[in-house]
Amino acid sequence: MADDSAILSDVDDDEDLSSSHPAAAASTATDHRLRDLQSELEQERQLRRAAEESLKSRDVSLSRLKAFAQDIIKKRDEITKERDEIAARRAETLRERDDAIRERDEVIKERDEAIKERDGALRERESVKSEAETASQLMASGIDLISGKVARFRAFDGFPKSQKYATGLPAVAYGAIKRANDIVDEMTKQFDLAAGERDRAQQQIEHRNYEIAIEVSQLEATIARLKEEVSEKEKAVIERGAEISEMGKEISELRKEISVMEKEISEVRQFGEEKNAKLKDLEARIESQRPVIIDQLSNISKTFEKVNEIVVVADGGSVSDQRSSFVWEEMDMDRNLQALSEGIVSVYKTAEIAVEKVRGGLEEKERRISVLEEKVNGLMAEKQHIGTLLRSALSSKTNEVLQVAESGLREAGIELRFDGRDENGGVDGVDEDEVYTLAGALENTVKASKQKIVELQHLVEALRAESSLHKAHLDAQTKEISQLKLQIKELEKKELVANESVEGLMTDIAAAEEEIARWKAAAEQEAAAGRAVEQEFLSQLSTLRQELEETKQTMSELENKLKFKEETAAAAMAARDAAVDSLRLADLRSSRLRERVEELSRQLEANDGRTDSRSDQNSHRYVCWPWEWLGLNFVRYQPDVQENSNEMELSEPFI
Repeated sequence: MADDSAILSDVDDDEDLSSSHPAAAASTATDHRLRDLQSELEQERQLRRAAEESLKSRDVSLSRLKAFAQDIIKKRDEITKERDEIAARRAETLRERDDAIRERDEVIKERDEAIKERDGALRERESVKSEAETASQLMASGIDLISGKVARFRAFDGFPKSQKYATGLPAVAYGAIKRANDIVDEMTKQFDLAAGERDRAQQQIEHRNYEIAIEVSQLEATIARLKEEVSEKEKAVIERGAEISEMGKEISELRKEISVMEKEISEVRQFGEEKNAKLKDLEARIESQRPVIIDQLSNISKTFEKVNEIVVVADGGSVSDQRSSFVWEEMDMDRNLQALSEGIVSVYKTAEIAVEKVRGGLEEKERRISVLEEKVNGLMAEKQHIGTLLRSALSSKTNEVLQVAESGLREAGIELRFDGRDENGGVDGVDEDEVYTLAGALENTVKASKQKIVELQHLVEALRAESSLHKAHLDAQTKEISQLKLQIKELEKKELVANESVEGLMTDIAAAEEEIARWKAAAEQEAAAGRAVEQEFLSQLSTLRQELEETKQTMSELENKLKFKEETAAAAMAARDAAVDSLRLADLRSSRLRERVEELSRQLEANDGRTDSRSDQNSHRYVCWPWEWLGLNFVRYQPDVQENSNEMELSEPFI
């Protein structure tokens, strides 16, 4: 055994000299591969760190985007609430206006009813006035008629007046009674004179009756004409009152319209002020959101740069030509939002590119691992081929050499059996030195291959573990990227909704501004027209007030006249009754006097037939008959007694 070991050591020395060059070349190649693998692992670690940093920054930006979206949603809800409140306030104002209109209609109805009642009272008063006027006119016309009838006996100048009753119906009644008393006195005188002139008086009475009929017809015509004039004047007064009431209604309606216009102008001004305040509030909110959008743009640009760095690292250090295509503009908010959305899209695209690059790198690593496994399998195949060659070379040796080789290989961890014996139990004709050299070379190659196999197995296991880690990390990144895609889509939707809401608000604000401007112009025009109309109606109102004052004065005068006429009508009625009574008494007295005169005339005729000598004297008895001797005054009673009796008779109706 010692000889065999010495032989093997000699073979090892010789084999070391012969195989030093290929072993050195193989070790340098494996070192280069290991360095490449280490550099790739380091690059992958850097890429993973960069990806983690980019994911962290992306999470921060996404959280900020979420906060911005929540703020926008809150603002939209606040704006909708304010809009609903404005609509509710507008509905309340409309209801209040309808209530005011209903109250105004009720007040107008009540006023119309009051005007109707006033018109009825005025009509009744006018009817009373007209009746009093007609009564006074009838009384005056009757007295005038009576005075006209007795004008041929005596001319009555003026209407009698009393010191006690200066105006009114009592004064008229007193005048009528006084005139009737005078007429009665005159009639008594005429009756006294009529006894001597009966024949001539009958003719005169017939002629006078004809004249009186004519005068009565004329007086009736004048009375009818005066009645028509009075009715026309009453109609004119009623029409004037209706015109005044209509003008008062128009003035009140114009005042109400002016007040309504003033209220509408104030409401329009208030609405414009509210819209201006809301516009300023929105501008302030947009200004407050501007730094948030700036931060988001900066964060998205940073994430874009980081993802671009990941792509650069995945490409193996090649510089990328992609740049951030969105820049903050201080004055245009819509362009800033558009740039923000474009930046999110570019970040999404670069993230997809980075995922594809990382996936390609991992696939390339797996491909390298598969190549290394194929190399290991090739080495195993070479080992088996070498074993077959050794079997064929050492089949002719002795069983001891084979056992030594098998034991050496078995100790090295390789199970090989050399079954190359012949049928007779001998080996081929090979020199013992060649066998030992081959065995030493085989042992050295087996050791080297075993070491390489162990190293390659360790490397493969490390690469598999790292690839599994990379796969897990890649799966996590893909999940995160998918979540980020969903979040980006949601943010895009929210951004679209926010943009639509902002556009809607801007359109609403523009429409509100246009409406405010239109309302302002219309209100100014209506205010100018209202001022002109108001001035015109004020002038008309002043004239109407003057006319109303004049009509009031005329109405007061007419009322005074009406009172006077009522008093005169009452006095005329009393005077008429007294005159009727006095005329009745006068008729009785005149009838008695006629009877007495006729009786006396019969007595005188009888006396004429008896005495013929005194015929010449009897022819003039009507002229010079001594009536006073008989205690009679046929022409006229004693003035004092007659006047006192007449006054008593006239005063009886008043008593």
